[in-house]
Amino acid sequence: MLSVIYVSVADPLLSFADIQLILASARRNNERDALTGALIYNGNNFMQLLEGPADRVDACLEAIREDTRHGGMVEIRRRTIDRRDFAEWSMLYEPDFEEHADGLARLAANGGLDADDERMLGNFIALGRRRPSAAGPAPLQ
Repeated sequence: MLSVIYVSVADPLLSFADIQLILASARRNNERDALTGALIYNGNNFMQLLEGPADRVDACLEAIREDTRHGGMVEIRRRTIDRRDFAEWSMLYEPDFEEHADGLARLAANGGLDADDERMLGNFIALGRRRPSAAGPAPLQ
């Protein structure tokens, strides 16, 4: 299996409705393609982790690259994995990652990791330890 994390810069005109559409599509497609992952959005940048069969992850990433709702997509980590960090989530969404706004912007601009970035990635991966509620995916906020 493959795990990839990327960052990108959101279209400044992105709306709440756009985020809802992105999540609905991601959850539907990920369930179909046996992918799992997480998305964070801080109002300016996206960071997303996708994991699953390598060919399906790469096909999904190619479609994401073509999406005009963001640009400047940079892969910051790509690795082979034995187990999923987000196995319980077709697509976890976390809108409250504001304390990392500077780090996300720096990653989007530089595409490189430093010690602070590694800590931010650790916090991001820790989101996968949450359990989905019995009522379904996390609500949009």
